[in-house]
Amino acid sequence: MLRGIVRALAIAVIAVATFLVLDFAELLVPVGPDDTSSMADTIPACDGRVLAQGFSYRLFGDPEPGHVVAVHAAKTDRGEIVPDPDADDLTLVLRVVAGAGQVVEAREGAVYVDDIRFDEIETEDFGPVTVPNEQYFLLGDNRSAAVDSRTFGPVLARAIFARVFMTYWPLRALGFRHDASSGVPPGRIDCG
Repeated sequence: MLRGIVRALAIAVIAVATFLVLDFAELLVPVGPDDTSSMADTIPACDGRVLAQGFSYRLFGDPEPGHVVAVHAAKTDRGEIVPDPDADDLTLVLRVVAGAGQVVEAREGAVYVDDIRFDEIETEDFGPVTVPNEQYFLLGDNRSAAVDSRTFGPVLARAIFARVFMTYWPLRALGFRHDASSGVPPGRIDCG
């Protein structure tokens, strides 16, 4: 009996230690909600929590259009949100729309990358923007209220540290799919 308890306790300690190491190395990262609700309804606003993994971008390749990614960011003294590869006070979750050398713009309510329609989410016109080397243009799915590259510009590749692969909270949203919705985004959401 005592041996069984010790074995179970040892397994629990190893599991917790493994998760902490993976989190510290940004290989498996739980991401909590932020105040921007930039990815609503894809990720529930206010209380949505996701898991992101850093294996893909460190070992196999770069972010691609359509990926939902986690980005290191900081808040300035004026309250502005700025992607920053060296910051760890804030994590943004946004969708990759375009990479280096591509031209992104929104016209007539739709986003286009190199003149090809990107998705079906209604978007206020902007651009065109040519994405610089080693940078990405990121948008939130809640385009009418998102804090994204339209606000702070293209994001350095080094600021993107993981790909979101699972929503785990709230339980009603549990899943692995993060396809962009279509139509009119929900807009400002009061999380207070």
